[in-house]
Amino acid sequence: MSSPQPIPGSNPKDPLDASGSNFPCHGATTGGTKQPMAAGSSQTLAFDLGNGANTAVHGGGSCQISLTYETDAAKQKDPANWKVIHSFVGGCPSNAMGNLGTAVPCPASDNKCVNSFNFSIPPEVKNGDAILAWTWFNNIGNREMYMNCASVSITGGQDKMDSLPSMFVANLANINTCKTTEQFNTNFPNPGNYV
Repeated sequence: MSSPQPIPGSNPKDPLDASGSNFPCHGATTGGTKQPMAAGSSQTLAFDLGNGANTAVHGGGSCQISLTYETDAAKQKDPANWKVIHSFVGGCPSNAMGNLGTAVPCPASDNKCVNSFNFSIPPEVKNGDAILAWTWFNNIGNREMYMNCASVSITGGQDKMDSLPSMFVANLANINTCKTTEQFNTNFPNPGNYV
């Protein structure tokens, strides 16, 4: 993830450890500069292309954007404390059939490119400092969960977070027993109203 700006140390290209030991945010300290985001504002989810070198898009897949306001590390490890503000089923971060030869931004006529996405901060959010997470379940390859995090400050919300679904977590043995299926875009059991 390149946008929103990730917390240093929370955005390696590697998936989370299969045990779930570094969930959430690769174990990074979740402080830092807060990026302002107002309810109703349009935001961009974009990816670091590594000057064309970040080609491992694993046939795309599905991803979510979630928020937590928890500051306690133990509470952050509970997926129920992360609330989904947008789900993308398929095409995340690419519609390519496998990996790319060169990472280039879409649009490209042959779908061998990396998508970026617009999403809105929904009215249900709570005001205050939060951690925003991008989570991704790849289509091809090992059954993994990827996660990058950003520090944000939310304004203009209605504080109806309980109406939003919990973050979907899979392929992390210490968190739950849920597994995704290779060569299928993950259909989130509860993607929420913003898909």
